[in-house]
Amino acid sequence: MNYEELTQTLIDNRLLRNEEEITAFEQAISIIFDLKELNLIRSLCLGFHDATENDEVMFGLIQAIESYDDFFDSEQSLKELAESLPYMLPHAKEWAKTLHKRILNHEPSFKEYKKVISTADDSIKEMVLQVVNEIKERNPRRFEPSVNYFIS
Repeated sequence: MNYEELTQTLIDNRLLRNEEEITAFEQAISIIFDLKELNLIRSLCLGFHDATENDEVMFGLIQAIESYDDFFDSEQSLKELAESLPYMLPHAKEWAKTLHKRILNHEPSFKEYKKVISTADDSIKEMVLQVVNEIKERNPRRFEPSVNYFIS
């Protein structure tokens, strides 16, 4: 399978409605991850969907994306993640928030992401700021200090 076919497999099966979809989805994640190509973070991001029926399997995407830090500089992987955000919206906004909560809660990633976003394209910067502000609004006690520092 080529990149496009693997990405389409993720998209076609991302609702994870049955065992067949789960198996195809997990296999596609595994193959994409094993290729260890930074630009495939975007393909993984296309696999997210808020209407999925199996959050546990969907967390496999998060773990795969986070694992890119094991092979690439975190600045590179976080930049690729930020640039992939438009491919998650609007159908996977809650998963985008989940990814960003994890960044906000992990100090090394948080600091690096702040630098990455400060130099990002304005449209990407705007999307990220919208996502982190929504996180802050939903849980201000937990996220207000980090989000305020992030956007400063």
